[in-house]
Amino acid sequence: MDFLRLPFTCAQESAVMRRRAADLLAGQPAELVQDVLLLITELVDNVVQHTDSGGELHVVPAAGTLRVEVHDHSRSFPQLQRPDLRRAGGRGLLLVAAIAQSWGSRPTETGKMVWAQVDLA
Repeated sequence: MDFLRLPFTCAQESAVMRRRAADLLAGQPAELVQDVLLLITELVDNVVQHTDSGGELHVVPAAGTLRVEVHDHSRSFPQLQRPDLRRAGGRGLLLVAAIAQSWGSRPTETGKMVWAQVDLA
């Protein structure tokens, strides 16, 4: 499986990223593909909603795992929060935490990187 790296600036591009990731994951179980595509959607949408500069998506296969990374220029780190039941949104990180075996964020030289990892087996 190859490494995928795609820059983005707007939410409409998440559909392109999902198609490219689905191509990369061809042959993997359908449930895994759907989980990874949902992780991509939520992480990219968070960048689009909370920053003004877009970012870059990396899908990184490693021994038995797949890591979805989103790099952006913001220094503000995501925090899991209790969702407001009166609002339609605000559940993205809860979905990421529920789907991924692990997730987190770290500072980079130009902002931050938020990642989520799933097992391939």
